[in-house]
Amino acid sequence: MMRYRLFDIWALLHSAALRVFGAVLLVFGLGGHPGSAVLGCEADSVLNLFEGSLPTDQVTKVSYIKQARSLLFGERPSEEGTLWLGPPNRYRIEAGRQTIVRGTDTLWSYTPETKQVTLRVGGLDSLEFGPAGFFGSLRKDFFPVDCADDTLDGKAYWRVRLAAKTETAAIQRLTLWVNPSTHRAFIAEYVDYNEESARLTFSDYQTEKPTTANRFAFVYPNGVERIVLPAVKAGQAHDEGE
Repeated sequence: MMRYRLFDIWALLHSAALRVFGAVLLVFGLGGHPGSAVLGCEADSVLNLFEGSLPTDQVTKVSYIKQARSLLFGERPSEEGTLWLGPPNRYRIEAGRQTIVRGTDTLWSYTPETKQVTLRVGGLDSLEFGPAGFFGSLRKDFFPVDCADDTLDGKAYWRVRLAAKTETAAIQRLTLWVNPSTHRAFIAEYVDYNEESARLTFSDYQTEKPTTANRFAFVYPNGVERIVLPAVKAGQAHDEGE
């Protein structure tokens, strides 16, 4: 636990130093508008822009590709899916034949092959990360480690590295590549408590009217078994194998 406290202290000192450096640059006229490279050197400012990039009165639809690597099984088949984000903290994921829906305080997961629907009520913020995980609980679960300008396929991005606030968190390390023009996430990479890694590439951001809110209410198919899971307490997500 001590190493995490020292890491917290280092992160706070590092962030404060970057703020001072940014202020000096502004004074001498070397930067100053929200999309400048100066802002790319300050993690808190980039995260503020990222968190404010999605509308709070509309549903956001995003396509993604997930590539994962397991220490035990190696490279896993890539997964293509669609993600709908509906504030506050609601989402829907459709990937292949699997559907995951989170309402305000309810989470459904359904795969037709199993003919089972799992339902969990409460404790959702402690569940293992997925494509929608960091959109709703980034500040609560992580603190920024550093931020830098980066280039991917010839395009400039802000790269922010974050670490979990607790050593029991399902996801321990997270890296975001944020578009400096739209402030939206382009790539998210994360490493879990088993040192297994995943890379999510996001594309085709679209907005939908609030009338599509029924996307976040799951309709049970006929003939499926319903399995109700207990709420997860903080820090217990990976102990249960979630």
